[in-house]
Amino acid sequence: MQQYRTAKMDYLKALIDKDEEKKIVELKKIILYGEQLNKDVTPDKKKLQILEAKGNKDVSTPRKLESATPIINNSNLSSSNKDSYNSIKSVYTSNNTIIVDFNVDINEKDIKFFKLNQNPIYKDVFDINGHFRDAEPTRLAINGADKIGIGQFKPDVLRIVLSNKKNLNTSYTVNKKQIIISVNETSIKKDEDIYTPKVNNSSLETKNEQNFDLENSIRSMETQNNKIIIKFNKSYYKRDIQFVRYKNGSSYENVFNIKGKYKYTEPTKLEIDGVDKIVISNNEKNEVKLRIINNYNQKINYVLNDKELTITTFPKEKNEEKTKEIQTPAPIVVPQAIATTTPQAKAINKTIVIDPGHGGDDAGAVGPNKRYEKIINLNVSKTLYSILKQRGYKVYLTRSDDTFIKVMNRTVLANEKNADLFISIHTNSVPKEKANEIDGIETFFLSPARNERAKRVAALENKSDIREMSDSSKDVFLESLNRPRITASHKFAIDVQAGLLQSTRTKYKDINDSGVREGPFWVLVGAQMPSILVELGYVSHPTESKRLYDKNYQQLLANGIANGVDSYFSKNP
Repeated sequence: MQQYRTAKMDYLKALIDKDEEKKIVELKKIILYGEQLNKDVTPDKKKLQILEAKGNKDVSTPRKLESATPIINNSNLSSSNKDSYNSIKSVYTSNNTIIVDFNVDINEKDIKFFKLNQNPIYKDVFDINGHFRDAEPTRLAINGADKIGIGQFKPDVLRIVLSNKKNLNTSYTVNKKQIIISVNETSIKKDEDIYTPKVNNSSLETKNEQNFDLENSIRSMETQNNKIIIKFNKSYYKRDIQFVRYKNGSSYENVFNIKGKYKYTEPTKLEIDGVDKIVISNNEKNEVKLRIINNYNQKINYVLNDKELTITTFPKEKNEEKTKEIQTPAPIVVPQAIATTTPQAKAINKTIVIDPGHGGDDAGAVGPNKRYEKIINLNVSKTLYSILKQRGYKVYLTRSDDTFIKVMNRTVLANEKNADLFISIHTNSVPKEKANEIDGIETFFLSPARNERAKRVAALENKSDIREMSDSSKDVFLESLNRPRITASHKFAIDVQAGLLQSTRTKYKDINDSGVREGPFWVLVGAQMPSILVELGYVSHPTESKRLYDKNYQQLLANGIANGVDSYFSKNP
């Protein structure tokens, strides 16, 4: 079901971007997964035939239209999970190697290697069985190769090409769910020396062996550009890392307790300028302890971004104030003032305004056991504020306490700060007679409502706004809005909705996807930047309202929205 919904979302993105090839790919996936779910895919097949017929006019060799489903060579993909179309999870570089992570088990039959001598360029080509949905935006670069190309050569074959002016000496390692491609920078002198790399199914055996732990949750620990870089084999969250400062005799220690194991703590030695000593050890709580020790209270910043933790230290000259002993964790606290800035380890030149809906006398929706929407909105907004600040964004809140702000004034701060994005956080509700039936997450962008559901939600959220205007006048006004901004808001909404679903479903598989919708929300009208309204769930639903009041679930929601922000900026810099 999730694969079918993801394909639907990706097809919608392709429609917005007017990407004809992407439309075809996603339609094939919709048809494939739809048939598996016994859905009526006849309209999708007709759309596919029209697109392919249109494409045939532009090529000399016509395509066959007999089959509307994607041809997936599952016999080549050595996996017990052969119905997993997006079998490749991620492709990235680390320690001067290319790493391909899979969602399914693989073996040496799933990779084919050959060389091309296209004078004056040598190319090493790796054809890997599987589909990688993010192949197009992925960019790779490592030492020893002038250029690296990546693309979906066939629906079920990913191709990675390393190009160089000299003949490359490459090798690859196949593990259970991973392929690692390495380049020996010493070029081969004679063309006849071309060889087929040896495949090793055991652990990676290179000079960087100590940096990679493919069995536990912590992958590697190293220093780059005078920063400590810790990479993980899975997504990490703020709750997985505890940071504390304290004084130990004449020394000051900045300590990170990182949940999980790393089998190479003993041989790993880390050194960076301006730090007396860095100690790595395992503790009894199934954690790795990283201690940064100095003879002065050194300023430390850290940024957690999904599968990577970056720790930055600042030299003594930037620590001008006389320091005091600190014995408690150093969390990021949302200040009372609405608009403040905090120095970040890695600044991003983007400004985001978060609007916690309702507040004060306006409680918003009220769920079972007097669970108030305004409290949920504020708690999630504050958590989102902290996450985005840690990731380097400049962030503001329209309210940081239980205060009511008029709807028409909520976008004023965003416009004053010349914000790049505006996010209004809300919680949904339905009457008691339907409370047990309706739940789920949905994201709205500003537009005249096209269906009764969107009109109902908008009416609930617009109640606190006193604006005399007839329904027909409202429609005329909304139709006159900036269309490019609405399109950008639509794209932003798609990314945030996807981020929310991915994050919350890591713990709750039953989260309902209520989709991306358009609606006439007055809180978004005044925004001069892409803006969305997020409905985190239904406070009226007995089960979902309990989750919405849970701090851990609020963390998942905030992290999902933050991932959506990252995704939007990665495609719309």
